[in-house]
Amino acid sequence: MKTDLTAEDVLTLAKHPNVLVLKESTSRVAQVAQIASAEPDLSLMCCCSPDLGLIVPTMALGGHGTANVTGNIIPAEMVTISTPWTGAEDAERFRRAYLRNLPMLEFAYSAVNPIPVKSLLAAVGMPAGPMRRPLRALEGAALELGIQIARDLGLDRSYGYVLP
Repeated sequence: MKTDLTAEDVLTLAKHPNVLVLKESTSRVAQVAQIASAEPDLSLMCCCSPDLGLIVPTMALGGHGTANVTGNIIPAEMVTISTPWTGAEDAERFRRAYLRNLPMLEFAYSAVNPIPVKSLLAAVGMPAGPMRRPLRALEGAALELGIQIARDLGLDRSYGYVLP
């Protein structure tokens, strides 16, 4: 079941001492802005799916990072993308890392989470564990796309992945 909270609901919940983080997963940038402008005492994070379109505006509005699956395959790059901005240099590092790694972000959400990332990790020789049922690993052209993106990004050199 899915629960969709309004900005007002989130701000009410943020007053509770046990509510520490908001992982925004809607595609409503205006809601992110409403929450950010209220400056609640909580960390404002977002899903790293580029289809939701939240990463850039959340970070630009003072977000504290991303709650992401893609960091399992490109950890250092996701650190850069997820680091809060304190000035123009941070914003520029973010821009470069985000645009360079956008194909991998898109691949990570090309099927139900965590299928693409676990499939790619297994394909490059990393321990990924089995898929939970009824999920099935990517194969063929769908998996080859991720391998090609890893190749294009030089992840074999960066992380020692064995690219088939």
